Amino acid sequence: MKSLSKALALLGLLILPLSAQNGDGYGFLNIANLIPGNGACEISIGGETLVPDGLKSGTYTGWFMVKPGAKSITISFGELKSASGNITITEGAGNLIGIYLEPDKRLDTEGKPLPPKIRIKSFPSFASKGFGLKFVSLFPEKSRFQIGNLKLEAEPFKPLEIPKWNGAGFEILHSGKPVGKTTSSSESGAFYLLVGTDSEGAYASVLVSSNDQEVPGYLKPEKNKPKTPPSTSQQSSPQP
Repeated sequence: MKSLSKALALLGLLILPLSAQNGDGYGFLNIANLIPGNGACEISIGGETLVPDGLKSGTYTGWFMVKPGAKSITISFGELKSASGNITITEGAGNLIGIYLEPDKRLDTEGKPLPPKIRIKSFPSFASKGFGLKFVSLFPEKSRFQIGNLKLEAEPFKPLEIPKWNGAGFEILHSGKPVGKTTSSSESGAFYLLVGTDSEGAYASVLVSSNDQEVPGYLKPEKNKPKTPPSTSQQSSPQP
């Protein structure tokens, strides 16, 4: 895993301080950058910067807890035109979002292709007993891949389950050409393997955990807990 992902994983679930509807529930958000290159994506959700130093290619943010509701999202990368839109956070549900490039089929006044467009695609988290892996191509067209000894044809954005994965690392080939590799995972659970391209011979890939998420106990509302009056010998202190 990349250093950013490791650091965030140590922190566990992070709370994104966004204004939203009233309530104690949360949804979950994890964003992965599949745009090849040395730059970093600048991401804001609801006007809040998600990663202060930007999200580098082939890394992910880790899971954030976000209040439910519609959120604006803006993504910038280098000199490309920023992408803006909305995402909906559902209480209790996890959303893995992949950032990728979509080729622009139009031509400029000199007959040259216009720069690609920044796009996002959301994938739901899922539960898995033991190791579970789904492969997703963010390429613009149907493509052939080889993952370890497994050969497959992947439609854009369509998750394909990789059977009998045991957490081992492997190399990713596209039409016989190496486009990425993964390290082994010592922790079982649900994972996505995402692969993206700039359609000019550069690639990015990331193996990212996508287990169903749960709000930590200390953040869950206390229900049906009897109210006990404070002892006369010790006054209770107000909580911040």
